[in-house]
Amino acid sequence: MVDIAAILGGPDVRTIAIVGCSKNSGKTTVLNHVLEHLADGPERVGVLSIGIDGEEADFWLGVPKPRVSVREGYLVATADKAMKGSTAQVRTLMRTGAITALGELVLVRVEKPGNLLLAGVRHKADVRLIVDAMLKHQAQKVLIDGAYQRMMAADPDVSQGVILATGAVLGRSVKEVVRRTRAMLDRLLVPRIDDPDDTLLLRDALDHGRIAVRDADSRILLLPETGVAAGEAGLKVSLGSGDAVVALPGALTDRILKVLLAHKVGHVRILVSDPTRVFSSFTQLQKFRERGWDIMAGRAVNLLGISVNPVSILGYELPENELLEGIQAAAPGVPAFVFHEKPPSA
Repeated sequence: MVDIAAILGGPDVRTIAIVGCSKNSGKTTVLNHVLEHLADGPERVGVLSIGIDGEEADFWLGVPKPRVSVREGYLVATADKAMKGSTAQVRTLMRTGAITALGELVLVRVEKPGNLLLAGVRHKADVRLIVDAMLKHQAQKVLIDGAYQRMMAADPDVSQGVILATGAVLGRSVKEVVRRTRAMLDRLLVPRIDDPDDTLLLRDALDHGRIAVRDADSRILLLPETGVAAGEAGLKVSLGSGDAVVALPGALTDRILKVLLAHKVGHVRILVSDPTRVFSSFTQLQKFRERGWDIMAGRAVNLLGISVNPVSILGYELPENELLEGIQAAAPGVPAFVFHEKPPSA
C-alpha cells in the first residue's frame, strides 16, 4: 500500500508537479490517485495542467486514457471551451486573459463532481498567476500535471515538490526502462550550489544575461552577448588550460558541452539556475561526468517520489518488483511506488 501522505510532504509543500519521463508514463493515473487521497482530507485542492489532460483517448495512439476526476470544492484552471465536454459543474472565479488553443484560461470552483478536461497553461508566468490565485482562494495543495518534454512544472520557482512518473512504456526490458529513467534523474537531481563564490558568479550571469567564467586564478570574465556561435568561440578562448567555473544564464545544451569536452582544460564546473535548464542529452552528460566534472544549480528540485508503471500502453508488461528495485537503485533515498490505473474507490 502506497503511503500517499508521506509522498506529498508536509504542509510547507503546497505546490506539487507531476512530470513524466515520457508520454503515457502514467502521470494522469498518479494525479487521479493523489486527488482521491486528498478527497478524504480537509485540504482544498487546486489542479492545473501544462498540456491537455483528461481527454478520452491518447492523441498519438488513439487508445483510452484515464480521465481527471474532480470533486466539489476543487479549484481548477482550464480553458472555457474545454468545459463544454466535461461532466463536472463549475462556477467561474476568475478570467485570466491568457488565451489557449481552447479559449481563455479561467479559474473555476467545482460545484458538482465529475470529469474535467484540463486545457494546458502554456507559460511560466501564467502558471504562477494561477497558482497564486488558487492559494488566495485557500487551496492547501496545488497539483500541476506537467506536459511530456516540458520540465517547466518542475522548476523550483513553480513547484515546491515533484513526483516523477516512469514505466514500461520507456522500453521492453527492465534494464532499458531503468537506463532511460536514470537519464531523466541525471538532469532532475542536479545538486544545489554550496560555494558562495559560485552563487555570486551565477548571479552575475543571470543579471547580465551572459555566460560568466571564473578561471583558476579567480579572474571573472563575462562573455560578449553576440549570438550563439560567437558565444561558443568566446567560451573556448576564456577557458584557458586550468580549472574553470562556467555560469550559464540560460540552458545547458549539447553544443555547450561539446565545446567544453573538446577543449583541454582542468576541472570544469557548470552552474545553472535550476535543473530544468539542463537540456543536454544523456550521452553528452555522461561524457562530461566521466571526466569527474560537475554541474550544480542555484535551486534544487525537491523530488518527492517516483511512480513506476509496469504496464505499457503498447500492450506489454514488465515484472513489477524487478522494475521497482531497479528504479529504487537508480535513486537511493527517493520513494518508488506503483499506482495501478484505477484509483481506490471513495
